[in-house]
Amino acid sequence: MAADLLDRVHGEIAERMEGLRPAAEEYERLLEAARALERGGPGAAPARPPARPSQPRAGARQPPPAPARPAGAPGAGPEDGAVEDAAVAEKAIVAALEHGSHTVGELGIVTAMSGREIRAGARRLLDAGRIARTTREGRTAYALSGSE
Repeated sequence: MAADLLDRVHGEIAERMEGLRPAAEEYERLLEAARALERGGPGAAPARPPARPSQPRAGARQPPPAPARPAGAPGAGPEDGAVEDAAVAEKAIVAALEHGSHTVGELGIVTAMSGREIRAGARRLLDAGRIARTTREGRTAYALSGSE
């Protein structure tokens, strides 16, 4: 009787492990992709060349300048929407961290934000005490405060 129970439990475990294998393999592929992106190694997105100010070619037509907007109007200043964008970025970071700690590269994958946006949002969240810096597998990561 005990042998039958052990065989049944062993079979259930093997079946469950087989069902979870694709998810575990995908997780490992995503971790490797995130690592490659962070270190710029094989499989990483090609580095972008530094931006240079564009200078018009001699004789090229220039588009007319954009009309000036009154102060306070939407789009009137460079900071227009910046506060809203920051709040969205912070919400995306917190939502990702609800599933566990993440490095900047991993946060970039799950939030589709640039490293610059993530670091700025993480800095604000760190200052507010909502997240904490931690270490995972010898790498700097972020986690929700109290969930390290």
